Amino acid sequence: MKKIVFLLVGFVFGYTQIQAQDIENIIAAGKEDASIYLGNYLQPVFKGLIYNLNSGWYHSGKTHKVLGFDITINATASFVPDTDKTFVFKNTDYQFLELQSGAASNNLPTVMGPTSTDRIVVKNRTSGGAIIPNEFLPSFETLDGIGDQLPIAAVPSPMVQVGVGLPTKTDIKVRFVPNVGGSDVQFNLMGVGLQHDLLQHFIDSEKEPVIDLSILGAYTISTTKYTPQDNTIGVNQETTIKINAYTIQLVANANLKIINFYAGLGYVGGDASTQVKGTYTYTIQDNLGVPTGSSVNIVDPIDIDYKLDKGLKATLGARLNIAWFKIFADYSIQDYNTLNAGIAFSFR
Repeated sequence: MKKIVFLLVGFVFGYTQIQAQDIENIIAAGKEDASIYLGNYLQPVFKGLIYNLNSGWYHSGKTHKVLGFDITINATASFVPDTDKTFVFKNTDYQFLELQSGAASNNLPTVMGPTSTDRIVVKNRTSGGAIIPNEFLPSFETLDGIGDQLPIAAVPSPMVQVGVGLPTKTDIKVRFVPNVGGSDVQFNLMGVGLQHDLLQHFIDSEKEPVIDLSILGAYTISTTKYTPQDNTIGVNQETTIKINAYTIQLVANANLKIINFYAGLGYVGGDASTQVKGTYTYTIQDNLGVPTGSSVNIVDPIDIDYKLDKGLKATLGARLNIAWFKIFADYSIQDYNTLNAGIAFSFR
């Protein structure tokens, strides 16, 4: 049987090494339990992507002149803290999953955590009108993390955006990726931001200020859909992953010629959801993992919702100016500290 969920989620997020994990038994536990377990396991990816989408919106506190513009290409990595490399699995949080060791709770790895030798038992349950007998209760090894295989525990993302100067010293910034991919995977992204010069309301606009100060507000939404093309384990299957991210920040920079230093302070937030739709045929196995010849159909097995409450973000960065060519890098202090770097082609 194909590794249903991580063939989907793992492929979409690029963590394909986790496909080898035996997770079909998680689906056998039912929608509620499977969603709780996988939601906890994938939380660092959701959080990291939200922080990434809220990064890279600026590399200066100065806005363009009317119809001035820039094209920015950057890469962002959000670093997963040790506290999010594991999560607490409590038997009382689940109806049909429990630790095989008999413990009431234990720390298990998230996707960005270490490997594990713990096992989980799927207790007797009814699925699709059929009862899985007690003697055929499956157990499985907990999903391993990939943190031990990475030099740094971080969630990366690339980004391209365009900014254009409007009247009243305001820039509109746009991130846009149309539907791209093939017949199995489709991805799109849309983001809009506005950056408005604040100093113009307090100082003589005819003079070039030593320091620029502006306010930025931005919102991004991305959607990924995975539709299996060669599937023998069910029908009408589709996975949809949506990420929403928003931020509002004050942005300042020293108005120097060759090297600019900039800083930002504000709030970030967002949410993520993963829905696995369709009918999945689960082949019942005995407690040794041998198929029994019986199966049950499980409908819409996963529904994960994650919300990142708004948190404070502080950013420090520097930009090298070579005529219209810019090279920049900045570091943000927040729940997941974030490193952002890139280049820009800017024309005032």
